[in-house]
Amino acid sequence: MKNLLLVFIITSFLQSCAPIVGTVGVVSLGAASKEKGLGTTLNDSLIKTKISNLIFKFNEELIANTKIFVNNGSVLFTGKVKVPNDKIQFTKSAWTIKGVREVNNEIQITDTTSIKNIARDIASLGEIRARIMADKSINSLNYSIDVVNDKAYISGVANNDAEINLVKNHASSARFVKEVYSYIILNKDTR
Repeated sequence: MKNLLLVFIITSFLQSCAPIVGTVGVVSLGAASKEKGLGTTLNDSLIKTKISNLIFKFNEELIANTKIFVNNGSVLFTGKVKVPNDKIQFTKSAWTIKGVREVNNEIQITDTTSIKNIARDIASLGEIRARIMADKSINSLNYSIDVVNDKAYISGVANNDAEINLVKNHASSARFVKEVYSYIILNKDTR
């Protein structure tokens, strides 16, 4: 009974914080807490709510065509957006939330410039991921990479400045990448 009351209080608080979170959150919160524990479930729900609020403030229309999933601090985005900057905003927003350990952005861009650009971006993305994964001094799970129109966007959490420079160098040395935008923070960041 105590746990049910706690879930109700926290869910009520979360609902008042975000116009996006509805009564479905209570049901999913209760079901998920059996599998991964109440503390983890509440933390994941809080992360999802904070990301939803940031996206809603950025552009409330993006919420309707996208979904956010959070499991043990790992965030997954799915759905469709019209422009590349909107997709990148999801990733940037997620990494600003304390408790996020991984971000996977699978949002599709519906307004693409050309097949040639898409192919180049996919090749660059694969090359950057391969370089980062092959580098033993970097934990590749800590980084999200997006490449749009020959511009690489990297976000994540690094252990030190040297690691940030390594990741940026790997990105800038990809064949088709012309610019690198880094949103990497240090793990001692006190967000």
